[in-house]
Amino acid sequence: MFECTDDGRAAIVVRLTGGARSDNLKYMSRLIFAALTSACIVNSAAAQRVAGRDLLDFPIGLAGEAPALSSQMTAGLWNPATSALDPGVRGAFGVAGLSTPQEQGVRLVLLGASYRLHDGLTASVSLGQASVSDILLTGTDPQSLGSDVAYGTKVISTGLSGERKNVRFGLAGRYRSGVLDTDHSSGFSLDGGAIVDRLAGTPVRLALSTFLLTPWRKSQEATYMAAADVPLVARDSIFVVRGGYSMSRTAAHGHEEYAFATSSYGPLDISGGLLQSTIFGSTSHKWRLGCGLRYASYTVAVGREDGAAGLPGSFQFLLTRTVR
Repeated sequence: MFECTDDGRAAIVVRLTGGARSDNLKYMSRLIFAALTSACIVNSAAAQRVAGRDLLDFPIGLAGEAPALSSQMTAGLWNPATSALDPGVRGAFGVAGLSTPQEQGVRLVLLGASYRLHDGLTASVSLGQASVSDILLTGTDPQSLGSDVAYGTKVISTGLSGERKNVRFGLAGRYRSGVLDTDHSSGFSLDGGAIVDRLAGTPVRLALSTFLLTPWRKSQEATYMAAADVPLVARDSIFVVRGGYSMSRTAAHGHEEYAFATSSYGPLDISGGLLQSTIFGSTSHKWRLGCGLRYASYTVAVGREDGAAGLPGSFQFLLTRTVR
């Protein structure tokens, strides 16, 4: 896919490097996909005031979980309410990394930390960074010109969360900056979220949250998320299986629907499901899977999500630690 810089030059985003292949049909299909995708990307870039918003579509910090209910990664990037620490836990910190294969060259890193205050509230801070490597600058033909084009974004978040009875709630302020070639832009957003552990006395759990919501001006495309799940199997606290459904919608971009299941067996957590994603009118189905292991005060998790339009999937690694 391609991006257009301010001076009208084109940048090739999809990297088609490597040696020649005998399967010419497969090689040509990638070229055709890049050409078709370019129309969508150019249109979105024109309406996008802070560059790099599309890079945050990747599920950084999600090990197969629904975004609004995600609890593996600390600091609550997708839902500020999930950063609320349990009683007896003084603090938590963690790191998550996501990468895609050479065809896309996308890299994301997320750092987060939370600290429980004396009045039961939890303060949190996180830093997320996403970028694409080897974006080639071209003129009127595929011949590259000069150095690569910089394309990426950073998100700095600070939040406050707490709980009352069976409801967890949170609020987060975010500063996001983006770069596209020589163009630098930034914007502020204010997000909120809540999780109800028992809805109307039933075992249904409900979560609502926003991401990059800017009430005062449309400098960023906000995402609205909702999710609900219910226990399917519960044998004390040793073995629990929950099934649920989540959905999200991003303004002027698209929407996602996710049917998922999560299970816990002692120190082992497994999450996964089928994701239906509609972006700029194009619909794709992808599998999302994650596995986590808790040992002492540490949690290690890995995750994978299928790619769209024939592209390989993304992989991520997550490590957190709690302090009591």
